[in-house]
Amino acid sequence: MAGKNARPTTSGECDNVRHAKLVIVLAGLLLIGAVASSQQAASVQLYDRDPKQALNAEVTTSEDTADWTVYHVLLDSTNGQRVPALVGIPKTGEKPYPLLMVQHGLGGDKNVEYVRLPALEMAKAGYATIRIDAHSHGERAAANVQGDMMARILGMVQQGGWVQSIVDMRRGLDYCATRDDIDMERIGYMGASMGAIMGGVLCGVEDRIDAAVLMLGGSLGAFMPGLFETIDPANYIANFAPRPLLMLNGKQDPLIPPAAAQRLYDAAKDPKKIVWYDTGHTLPLDEAVKEVTAFIGEHVPAKKG
Repeated sequence: MAGKNARPTTSGECDNVRHAKLVIVLAGLLLIGAVASSQQAASVQLYDRDPKQALNAEVTTSEDTADWTVYHVLLDSTNGQRVPALVGIPKTGEKPYPLLMVQHGLGGDKNVEYVRLPALEMAKAGYATIRIDAHSHGERAAANVQGDMMARILGMVQQGGWVQSIVDMRRGLDYCATRDDIDMERIGYMGASMGAIMGGVLCGVEDRIDAAVLMLGGSLGAFMPGLFETIDPANYIANFAPRPLLMLNGKQDPLIPPAAAQRLYDAAKDPKKIVWYDTGHTLPLDEAVKEVTAFIGEHVPAKKG
């Protein structure tokens, strides 16, 4: 779930090609981490934003089906960034709807299958959703580097995209707070791979999230202890308690190995749960979606009371 093709393949792609892609992604994550962290101490203030900053939101209808209406939203964030998002409003349930933020991995975007499918399933259960393009991804990737993984990595590094993306997610919640059809008292988070790693930080600095699912995420400090202090989710996730946390990880993951996942899990406080799959850096999507919908349904109920 690191990118659009990070799921079980049937095309016969050879193992060494998949391994090479994973090596590139891992190298990119470590490079991003090294530059973003600069060996500073973990700091909640690094992810601050002004909640009173004007959003200047531009909203257009992107999709309208029997299950949901999806709005394309452009909003202002810090550092002059214009952030694209997809906000899905369900056709079932009662207003105001609970919200699930769904975040993609490195190389993905806000409409990649492993993000879109959970969002659609949650819409069918009566949940609003928001999906944001991380810095240098999706609409935020330069037109001449679309699909170029290394270009996206460099964009995240050279322009401070890692920290910026987490701040942008907070701005996405600020936008949702302006809508009378979304209940800001019931908010869940689901992130995959890079979205899980960034999500571990977000959950530690953002008090509006009530429950979180981190899929294929882990602690960057497991690779080089002390180097990634400002962006390692293990340095923030304890702040999330007593809100419930669910982690889904692969026992054979070469990108986020079990030791990295375990380090993040150990840093979290109860209530928490980790589910291990006999997979690499991917999850059986249908099973993972069932875990997400059950967990969010329990802790961020579709109906008040």
